[in-house]
This record gives sequence, C-alpha cells and structure tokens, in this order.
Amino acid sequence: MDRPPLALDESASSGPIAPVKGGSVITGAFLIAGTSIGAGMLALPFKTGVAGLLPAFAVSALTWLYMLATGLLLLEATLWMPEGANLLSMSRRLLGKGGFFITGAAFLFLYTCLLVAYYAGGVPLFQESIEGLFKISLGHGISTFLFTLLFGGIVFLGARATSRLNFILMWALILSYFALVGTLGSEVKSTNLERREWPLALAAIPTLFSAYGYHNMVPSLVTYLERNTRKLKVAIVIGTSIPFIVYTLWEWVVIGALSKGAIVETLAQGEVITASFHTLPKGAWIAAAGRLFSLFAITTSILGVGLSMVDFLGDGTKIKRTGKGRLLLTSLVFLPPVLFTSISPGLFFAALHYAGGFGEALLNGLMPALFVYVGRYRLKLVSKDPLPGGKLLLLGLMAIASFIFIHELIALL
Repeated sequence: MDRPPLALDESASSGPIAPVKGGSVITGAFLIAGTSIGAGMLALPFKTGVAGLLPAFAVSALTWLYMLATGLLLLEATLWMPEGANLLSMSRRLLGKGGFFITGAAFLFLYTCLLVAYYAGGVPLFQESIEGLFKISLGHGISTFLFTLLFGGIVFLGARATSRLNFILMWALILSYFALVGTLGSEVKSTNLERREWPLALAAIPTLFSAYGYHNMVPSLVTYLERNTRKLKVAIVIGTSIPFIVYTLWEWVVIGALSKGAIVETLAQGEVITASFHTLPKGAWIAAAGRLFSLFAITTSILGVGLSMVDFLGDGTKIKRTGKGRLLLTSLVFLPPVLFTSISPGLFFAALHYAGGFGEALLNGLMPALFVYVGRYRLKLVSKDPLPGGKLLLLGLMAIASFIFIHELIALL
C-alpha cells in the first residue's frame, strides 16, 4: 500500500470521510487508484525486470486479482458494520481482542516499514536535488533534517496543508510519468523483452502486495458512496485496474529500455530504478527527469502515510491532534524512519519488501478473508451480492497470505 489518498475532506483515510451526496463512482475509483500508485513503482522493475516482461506481467496480474478479491471481501465486512467503522473496530467485533491487537500491530508495522522505505529512497533524491539546485554540498544528516522539517512540518500543519501540497505533487507525478513513458518508449528493445526467467518473478510478490495496497481506503469509500454496493464494487474494480495498467506500461518501458545487467547493477547499489536511466541514450536528460519523478512518487507517499499514522496514533493513544499533542504525534511518526535510515541508509527495497511480505499479507490479505469467513459462517451475517467462491475461495486466499507471510519469516530468520 503506497499511501492513503488526501481528498474529499479534512480527514485521513484512517477515519471516515464526510458523506458527499451523490458521490461518483469515477471519483471513488480515482481515490482507490491514487492510494495504490506511488513509490512502489520505483521498486517494481527491480523485482520483475530480471525475470522479463511476460513473467512480470503474469505475476502482476495475479497479484492484482488477489488484492481485488480481498478488497471486495473487506467491503463485504465493512458493510456489516455501523457507519464510520474502520479496520480496528471490525477486528474487535469479528475476531475479538486478539484480532484487535494483531490488526493494530500489523497496521503500525506496515506503515512504519513504508515510511522507512520512503526515507531511504527520498532523502538521497532530496539531497541530490537541493545540491544541484543551489550548488551546495549537504551531508546525509543535514539532508535528513531538512527533509523531515519540510514534510513532517506539513503533516504537523494538518490535513488541509498536506492535501494542498499533495495535490500539486500528484500532478507533477502524473506529468513526469507520461513524459518518462513517452521518452523511454523509443528506447525499448525487443531483445530486452524476450527474457523468461519465471522463478525470479515470484520474488516480486511481496513488493507487488505493497504496490497494490488500497484496502484502508475501503471504509471511507463506503461512506462516500453512501453504502451503495453496486457503486462500491464498480469503483473498486475500476480503481484497481488503473494501477494495473499504469504498472504494466511502466514495466514495459523500463524492462524494454534497460538491460538485465543495468537493472542488477543499480539494485546492488541500493538506488531507485530511475538511477539506471543514465545508461541510455539521452541519459543525462532522462536521468534528471527520472530523479524528479522518483522524488514526486516518494514525497506524495510520505504525506499520505504520515498523515494517516498521526491520526491512527491519535485515535489509539487518545492524544489530542492539535497543538503540543499533534507535535508529539508527528514526532512519534517520523522518528523511527529517521533513526532506521541513519543507521542503515540503504533500506528502500528491504523495507518495501517486508511491508508487503508481512504487513500487507497479514492486514490486507489474510484479515479480509478471515473477517468474511467468521462473519458468514460463524456469526451468520448476511451480505448483499457477496463475492462468489464460498469457503473454498476464502480458505485459498488465507492460505496464500499465510504462505507468503511464513515464507518471508523463514527467509528472515
């Protein structure tokens, strides 16, 4: 999950948005898409590029369908709940205190990992941009301080300031994306597209989980579309299809333009994928555009995740989200990524991987299927137009999420 969106009102996606009469399906779909698309794009070509375009497309399509299914299941569970319910209240009602604490821990783990990843990727890009613009030299410590002061400060100011900056950065991200895709399209070589190393594609699944995460937006969307099941389902299907198209096009131009050696070398150096664009013809221009694109992708993600985390901690600790209380909450959110990246700066790929393999697999893979299983078959709750497949589908989805989680845990240990 790259980030919660900042739109429609003054609340982060950790809580409900104010109902808007006649909420449109298209707006809802764009909110889902905007939640997914972000900094995960910078890691995807590394994870899938070594396998080749066809394996990349196949594993991306399967992950998209999996996350679409679990999102629709989360929608089913949300519609059982009263207005304004979120993941924590759902888990408390359906799974009890144990499920409540597991969900809360998974939420904190997921978003902390994402912030660590964004810092690890964003601070070097920020430092390089400032040094190039002002012709000065900054160390990592000063760059981290300025980065935190700027983006942590915006989050501290609240949802209005954050959403306004996010709106500007999102447009910059969109424009730079199309500029890069248009430019890189002429650099695509058919020989680069012929790679077929299927086993390597499976390693991309945790990162793809992060890239297709949007589930924390579902409760807010239920309020926005006034619990209209048909509209909600259409919005989720369209909203998840947009990132799939965006990611597929992105992987096509990156995998087609770069050799496997260039991808592997950049990964070994711990840099984002756009750092490898200097190896192409017109490399200087494309690399500069790539740096801006990467910075926009990461900073939009930071703003959304930071705001969501402040609201989540405020709800959980009952600390007021104004004045000194908000300063304390903002500090608690941004301190861990500062510490982790100061100790080990090259955590971008590892943090995104762990966010997907542990946080996303548990929170947005296992939990929605478990919610619905308990609701349907133990509590005998009735759903309007439920996702077909019955127990077999639910158990299969839970098995996949559990397998990914256990596999990553064994690999870590």
